[in-house]
Amino acid sequence: MSGTMRDKSNDVQGFRFAWPFPKEPTYFYTLKSYFTMSFVKTVSKIMFLGGVNRLIVHNKEKLLQILEDPTKPLITVANHRCNIDDPLMWSIFTFREFWNIKDKYRYTLAAHNICFTKQFHTTIFSLGRCVPCVRGEGVYQKGMDFSVEMLNKNQWIHIYPEGKVCRKEDEPLRFKWGVGRLIADAETDPLILPIWCVGMDGVWPERPPYYPRFGNKVEVHIGEPFQLSHLKKKLLETKGLTVEQVRKSITDEIQLRVYELGEKVGDLPKGTARKSLDL
Repeated sequence: MSGTMRDKSNDVQGFRFAWPFPKEPTYFYTLKSYFTMSFVKTVSKIMFLGGVNRLIVHNKEKLLQILEDPTKPLITVANHRCNIDDPLMWSIFTFREFWNIKDKYRYTLAAHNICFTKQFHTTIFSLGRCVPCVRGEGVYQKGMDFSVEMLNKNQWIHIYPEGKVCRKEDEPLRFKWGVGRLIADAETDPLILPIWCVGMDGVWPERPPYYPRFGNKVEVHIGEPFQLSHLKKKLLETKGLTVEQVRKSITDEIQLRVYELGEKVGDLPKGTARKSLDL
């Protein structure tokens, strides 16, 4: 999210609250989480209600097909041009589709100094399956460990690896290596699904004043899934490579695929994906 929204006093303190995700969720906790996710989804849908903004999704069937398989962990990776890309982008699901996938609905990493600055916020965001991520604590922090744990339970992790909201003219950015760690450390090689959003910043700007805009078109382009099991195996068998080099190589491949999707849908100039590897 935009730096103007963050609690700067929280930057150096890290995540200050008890870990909000129970090891064994109770039935009551699960109901509260369902209610929270449903409420946020309803509010997000209002942004596109009655055609005040248009939401067009391409290749949604592919994502739904993947989510119907309970045996495969999933990582979705998207560009990040709006403070509330998530949850707005998941308005692509109808309420029936959401309820069909509610148990595998996404966990997403969120900035601790924006979403987790008070206990109440921590409770609400975690019930909505937002996972605290502390900038500066690296890839071996609690939120990343939890995300790996969820992948090992065949869950769905959504991540914005650019690490911040950025304008079109600021791209490409070097992806953060956390996404590489998720894949390197997952017990089962997850499916990776690139997603490219166009026009989301027209609905909710990435700079103040923050209020909803109307009359805009948003397109969500869902790419083709892939796995990096062969690359991961090759890297791990290569003598002399450090853990950091393995993580970087995996991240580079994901970065290439995501920006290639941005090029394919006509939102980025040709050559952006290859240029990103030189950053």
